[in-house]
Amino acid sequence: MLRKLFSLDTATAKRVFGLDIMRAAAILIVVDAHATIALKEYYDGAFWHHLLPDGVELFFVLSGFLIGGILIRSYEKKETFDRHLLLNFWTRRWFRTLPNYYLVLGGLIVLALLQAFRSGLHHKLPDKGTLVTYFFFLQNFAKYIPDFFPETWSLAIEEWSYITLPLVLWVMHSLFSNRWPRQRIVLATILFVIIGTNLYRFISAIQIPISKGELGYRGIVVMRLDAISYGVLAAYVKNYFPASWQNDSLRRRLVVAGLALTVIAAFTSSIFIIKYYYNAGLFPAYTFYKRTFYFPAIGLSMALLMPYMDGWRMATGLWAKFGLARIITHISLISYSMYLLNLTPIMITFIERIPTTSLAMGWLKIGLFWAVVLVLSTLLYKFFEKPVTQLRERLSAKEPTQLIGERVKE
Repeated sequence: MLRKLFSLDTATAKRVFGLDIMRAAAILIVVDAHATIALKEYYDGAFWHHLLPDGVELFFVLSGFLIGGILIRSYEKKETFDRHLLLNFWTRRWFRTLPNYYLVLGGLIVLALLQAFRSGLHHKLPDKGTLVTYFFFLQNFAKYIPDFFPETWSLAIEEWSYITLPLVLWVMHSLFSNRWPRQRIVLATILFVIIGTNLYRFISAIQIPISKGELGYRGIVVMRLDAISYGVLAAYVKNYFPASWQNDSLRRRLVVAGLALTVIAAFTSSIFIIKYYYNAGLFPAYTFYKRTFYFPAIGLSMALLMPYMDGWRMATGLWAKFGLARIITHISLISYSMYLLNLTPIMITFIERIPTTSLAMGWLKIGLFWAVVLVLSTLLYKFFEKPVTQLRERLSAKEPTQLIGERVKE
């Protein structure tokens, strides 16, 4: 009975296994980072953590690749860009992300009010004006996010990217469709977002003294509108240069380069190595790098992984033999629910309240944390996220899945 309750029928799901690995790796890295909160003062900063890529940045690139591919294929199939395409794109994206988000956000607000009522004390929620911003993804639009539900900084960046990227494409199409082919319009759109955001970030970075630190640019929407565009650039290559994309030799070289560059970027920007920048007198240069060039560097390095991982269509060998593929696919499916539930709803609201009296107790808390996250995320996905997402099939037009040049099946 329990097996049926938590089963997601992963064996029958039509998935790209390589992309599932990327999505599962991204969420596991994120949740692992939050799990260390349970150790309190017993956490010694494990060295291997400094070699892990940024899970959120990996999510950005993967999301950009998938969403960018959908947008490009829709544009090419319709051979124009109009409000119907735009509204359909937004409808399908928002049915995927908003219901889960609003459910968890509403639950946190209700829980805080109930706790205040029971204790007779004032609630710990932000003021009403700040709280309203969370419903429109404005909580970190031009400044770093408040303490409440802080993990949503990355979701706000994604949601605004879903808004701005197709709008820029629409404008580009309106201006240049009579003179440029669609392929050039798509590339111009991607480069406009990437170059424009980096230029804005660079100008802002040089205007503010280095003594102000990294400025929290990583979590500010207007500074990160290029976050998913590196994945969109990979989708552009896949759709318009399929022969190069499917070249096995090139794929292998790119994935090795991408992994190496991603690990190097992760290590050289980690807390572990900051003291060496200080000692070498390089800390000002490091701070400027983290304000500016770090973001395209990490985005492009992860985009290099996409051809190989996208070509890994099915799980074979040990992945399939020992059931690892089912686990990977399961985690990939519930990754969005894990993202929303793991930190504030589970770790901060419940697990962190258990006293960490010893290292052993800290590890027991971590074990409990992982168990609760996996169980609740599976249930949330199966009984809410998936059914609500499926409603979009009745309320929006299905988006094309074929590559450019492939015959569209009726």
